[in-house]
Amino acid sequence: MSPSLVHRLATLAPIPLRIILGIIMVAHGHQKVFEQPKDQLPGALESMGVPAPERVARFVSGLEFFGGLALLAGIFTRPIALLFAGQFLFIVFRMKWTKGLVPGYEYDLALLGGFLSLALLGGGSGSLDELLFEQRQERKATRGWRLTIARKAQ
Repeated sequence: MSPSLVHRLATLAPIPLRIILGIIMVAHGHQKVFEQPKDQLPGALESMGVPAPERVARFVSGLEFFGGLALLAGIFTRPIALLFAGQFLFIVFRMKWTKGLVPGYEYDLALLGGFLSLALLGGGSGSLDELLFEQRQERKATRGWRLTIARKAQ
């Protein structure tokens, strides 16, 4: 494979990961925000000794729903993926570790790996991150290049 093809495939790699993880998180967040009894998640968090379980439950529910939507759009992919990675680290090591890998935390561990990958890779081609932030970086680089030429000309 040519290096340019490998590079192009590497920019496409995060897209299915971002979309699939986004769909999963929107579904989980929708369930928590719109379907579950409002005291279910705070009660579970309180039983684990999590401080301020009401606030944490609201944060987690919002993160899952709105963070999932953001992943689908590819906006703020890296920071949102890091937040999700933190959530799944907690789930694996605090909630499910004693159950063992199968049938315990294997699903959550796979999601953790996916979120860590997105945190490293970013949103990929066509993401809003790329459209908004990489164009800004290109403008800064171009501006710096022009300044260097102008200085040399003096």
